[in-house]
Amino acid sequence: MTEGTNFSAMLSPDGSRIAIDLQGDLRILPAGGGAAKIVPGLTEARLPSWSPDGTLLAFQQYLGGYWHVFVVRPDGTGLRQITFGAADDREPVWAPDGKSLLFSSDRAGNFDVWRVGLDRSSPIQLTTAPQDEIYPALSPDGARLAFVAEAEGERGRVLKVQDAGGSVRTVASAPTEMALPAWSVDGKSIAYIEYKGGSLGTKGASSLRVVDLGKGASATDTAKGEDVFVGRPQWSKDGGLLYTADGKIKRGRPGSAKVIPFTAEFTVTPAPDYVRKVHDFTSTAAKQAKGILNPVVSPDGKQVAFAALGDLWLLTIGDPKPVRLTNDPFVDIEPAWSPDGGKLAYTSDRRGVGTMDLYVRDVASGKEERLTETVESVASPVFSPDGQRIALTALASDDWHANFPYVLDLKTKVLRKIHGWTFKPSVVSWSSDGEALNYVVLANKSHRFRHGFNEIFNVPLDGSSPKYLTPTSGKSLGIRAKNGGIYSPDGRHMAFVEDGVLWTVATNPHGGFIATPRRMTNDLADQPSWAGDSKSIVYQSADVLKRIWLDDARIEDIPLNLEWSNAIPQGRKVVHAGRLFDGVNLAYRDNVDIIIDNNVITAVEPHQAGRTGAQLIDASKKVVVPGMFENHIHNFIINGEQTGRIALSFGVTSIREPGAEPSEGLEAKEAWASGRRAGPRLFTTGLIEGPRLYYPMSLPVNSMPALELELERAKRLDYDFIKTYERLDNAYLKRSTEAAHEMGIPITSHDLYPATTYGVDAIEHLATSDRIIVSDRLSVGGKIYDDVMQLYRQSNIMVVPTAQGYNPLVGSYYLQRQGRAFRDVKQLKLLAPRVLASRYLKAAIDAQGLVDPDLGVAVPSPVTRLKQAGVVTPPGTDTSFFNLGFGIVGELQYYVDQGFTPAEALKSATYQSAQLNKVEDRLGSIAAGKLADMVIVDGDPLANVMDVLNVDQVIKDGRVFTFEQLAAGAQLGKAQ
Repeated sequence: MTEGTNFSAMLSPDGSRIAIDLQGDLRILPAGGGAAKIVPGLTEARLPSWSPDGTLLAFQQYLGGYWHVFVVRPDGTGLRQITFGAADDREPVWAPDGKSLLFSSDRAGNFDVWRVGLDRSSPIQLTTAPQDEIYPALSPDGARLAFVAEAEGERGRVLKVQDAGGSVRTVASAPTEMALPAWSVDGKSIAYIEYKGGSLGTKGASSLRVVDLGKGASATDTAKGEDVFVGRPQWSKDGGLLYTADGKIKRGRPGSAKVIPFTAEFTVTPAPDYVRKVHDFTSTAAKQAKGILNPVVSPDGKQVAFAALGDLWLLTIGDPKPVRLTNDPFVDIEPAWSPDGGKLAYTSDRRGVGTMDLYVRDVASGKEERLTETVESVASPVFSPDGQRIALTALASDDWHANFPYVLDLKTKVLRKIHGWTFKPSVVSWSSDGEALNYVVLANKSHRFRHGFNEIFNVPLDGSSPKYLTPTSGKSLGIRAKNGGIYSPDGRHMAFVEDGVLWTVATNPHGGFIATPRRMTNDLADQPSWAGDSKSIVYQSADVLKRIWLDDARIEDIPLNLEWSNAIPQGRKVVHAGRLFDGVNLAYRDNVDIIIDNNVITAVEPHQAGRTGAQLIDASKKVVVPGMFENHIHNFIINGEQTGRIALSFGVTSIREPGAEPSEGLEAKEAWASGRRAGPRLFTTGLIEGPRLYYPMSLPVNSMPALELELERAKRLDYDFIKTYERLDNAYLKRSTEAAHEMGIPITSHDLYPATTYGVDAIEHLATSDRIIVSDRLSVGGKIYDDVMQLYRQSNIMVVPTAQGYNPLVGSYYLQRQGRAFRDVKQLKLLAPRVLASRYLKAAIDAQGLVDPDLGVAVPSPVTRLKQAGVVTPPGTDTSFFNLGFGIVGELQYYVDQGFTPAEALKSATYQSAQLNKVEDRLGSIAAGKLADMVIVDGDPLANVMDVLNVDQVIKDGRVFTFEQLAAGAQLGKAQ
């Protein structure tokens, strides 16, 4: 490689060597340029800083799920870890005396500046403001401390200088981000990086700036068009600067800086040719349901209510055959028992307006009552201990991230908001006295990064201050979307999931923890549910139900036999296609017959008039294309039944969901495949994450044994692929890659390097900042450099760019450019009123805030460069329900704008997407032996790719859906 992306460069004190952190590898090259040789023995090492005598390099290294400060000799010997603990210690710099290091850390709750000696004594806190204070830098005489801080009461950042007496003054400010200040040799100026990431309709920008402390003025010191990296700059004695930009190391002053050339060698390992998982797409054999949601034991301990295949079920323990309680094509989920066992509360979208409502069912009689009719969906009902109230959460606006806790009084039917919103909390657990609600929420460490811990939030109903509780400091509780901290009915214990297993902890009457947590299981555990006598817990262990007794930890299996089968139509169909785009060849075939037996294409032949013995589908004046894939979407079951019909109406017959709560993803997969709900086929997974996390479906992993449990979950639940996320340690990513390929499934990651040395199959997104400051795959200015391009190309990795289609404004802009309006897109009629009122879709429908024609990208765009390099980019949008289907159309038009032909764009959404999912032998093209997934459209999508919006009929798995049928409603789901 001859270029790098968003790396730092630091000149040694004697001026002979430069240390860089290329793609997380520390490397050293001669000051005049040359080969950058790796410092051996390190992983994920960033922001090198030379000691004043040049004998050591300090840096931050990501290890065990956290950033720590290390030092090492330039030859790789003498590696020493300086900071420890469950905190992020970042951006180390040397004190001028060489005896200590300054760094920023969130070990005290938010980021502050700290100092630590090389003797690894306890770090000393130097700043204490409630705002994040980061990027420390000591003046050459050691008397003044510069650092960046959050602007108080407003957005943006400020650069502050603290003198030896402790007084602090602001010397520069910015409405965007500031990073990595560096003192001039004479101590009179400070250089720093100012940047703003790109967003829809705007270009990202970065600049090198210098503030003159005497004049109190800050000025840009960047050449026009220079793509400055977010790396630490460094002053030289002559007033020049060493910095990184445009993929290069530069020395001097911007505009006249000299480029210091370098080369670096990397080794990549393409994904091996592993034996692939066999998907059962064609048999009608019975399969055991794995998408079991919300199992809850009855107060008497004799029955378990749960949701699966779109309905509620009741299992009598000892009889493996459950009884179906509801039977409709809608989504009925989240059962909760009343304390007397006589009623079940649950949520459903049965009202048919796209909103989940609260229902209460009398168990004996089956009589039901709907108790809510809110604009937004409600979720996670739980009866109070006295049975007179139900706690639940409700969405805010159209944002699934925001959930407010409510309590419904069953006598007055008054719904009372209890507290402000939290980011997708767990199900509520009442205190035993009914005076407080407890639910697992995301407890952020700071404003700087979004990751935090899953902790219990205790909210008293009398309005007094809530508080956070955690049974194990520095660890996240289990999957937030699935697991709460559930108090026993007698209030003496709490059950929770951590490290993938079940724990209990003794509690006082106020819910506080009074003992060391007790590990109850060695196997996977989720969804703990107490029996009414507080003596046993029913829980879900991947694909089985179990019960454990509190006194002796005795465990018994709870047999459950619930089966489903693929809904495969029988008989022959013949589609007469006027023009066929088969997904592989880039031109039409004219006037052909596509012969379908059951759900498989058995022949594609020249049209033959007068065929008999088959259902004839006349598409002689239309175009037939393969069913499209949406390769990156996060659907949530709270979106209800309409999700599947909407996807089909846009011609999306396959969805790849890289990050679902596993049981929830499986429920949708099985409901769609069985025909209980109309929808596409689903390729689903979990979301394996490190000890800190963000999303509610993340599986937090604190140790290698915990990782092995998550990999066991993947095997038992028959994942279609594995997804690893931002805070997962590299060693865990390597092991996850090995395990995925042993299972015969692909793995995808947010990391490019070292993922490309492990044989990872795919990468999500053009850029993610992950755990570093900014992405090292794409510069702030939106450019890809040689290091990234070669890692992509030589590893044969696929990239799902999620470039622009996540926002309906993109598609709306493209339609307007063609003289069409988003409000006239016929698929909108399928959307429920609450979704149409979303701020996202409303802006697109009303043509408000339309994007700038360049869509905020560099020229040439990253997608263009990937295409030129031969990197395959199956499209995905990283959207949620509000832009399902339409987002892919916008993404495809964006591809065309960036140099794809319409045929190439469609191929990426069909055949190449099937390759991504390792199912190109069955899907992605229209040919003999392939599954019958295809879309009949009006127009000419090889001339105008957005003509794929003109859906007339969709065939998924051999089943024909007319657009009118999809628009008519949920009755397409079959009762079984």
